[in-house]
Amino acid sequence: MRAPASLRLFLLPLVLASTSPADTLRLRDGSSVTGNFVGATADDIRFSVNGEVQHFARANVAGIDFSATPADRPATGAEPDWVLNGPDYTNAPFLRGANGFIPLEREVATVSRSGGIYGLGGATVYRVQGASSPVRVRQTDRIVFVVRSDSGWDPGQFQLFRLDSRMGVRQTQPTMGGAPPGLPLTVNKIGDSVFEIAPSRPLSPGEYAVSPLNSNDSYCFGVDY
Repeated sequence: MRAPASLRLFLLPLVLASTSPADTLRLRDGSSVTGNFVGATADDIRFSVNGEVQHFARANVAGIDFSATPADRPATGAEPDWVLNGPDYTNAPFLRGANGFIPLEREVATVSRSGGIYGLGGATVYRVQGASSPVRVRQTDRIVFVVRSDSGWDPGQFQLFRLDSRMGVRQTQPTMGGAPPGLPLTVNKIGDSVFEIAPSRPLSPGEYAVSPLNSNDSYCFGVDY
């Protein structure tokens, strides 16, 4: 991660089959909505209920429980066309669901100092707003990210970070120099310029972010029990 030259927001669409199982949108007022996740922007979440797309402010959403389970996923070596073709957007990681690609929460991390006196010294941390991500997966899910890359672009530049949640923000572990410590990833090519990126070991419950090398773009999600 490093300080970004500019901030860019873009839509991250999700393609779902009409027969896809139901997802659950959990709202901060304690209520929930059953339907299918359609897509999101930085401020808006689109959710299809009985065939009608409804809009929910991201600030009002506590989380999304996706219905995909490991048993729903196609077997390796028998990938459907939508997997081999990859997401519509290039160079952005998507979670792989049972019937489509699930966009991650996109935030731009800011650099801050942890400890020290009057901002001098101390360790460096990278922070994103919000105590938790609205994009949730279960600890038992097989977590796989899919990226469709531009020509010559290296998918191996993605890094996975665990984030500590405190005082309404999420942040990387403090480091005295260089990049924060990342978690190991495995990269496999599954199609023409399409790559699967997966954690090399199971993730424990908590908050996480996937970020390209030398970028503060952070694609966030959370793992629940």
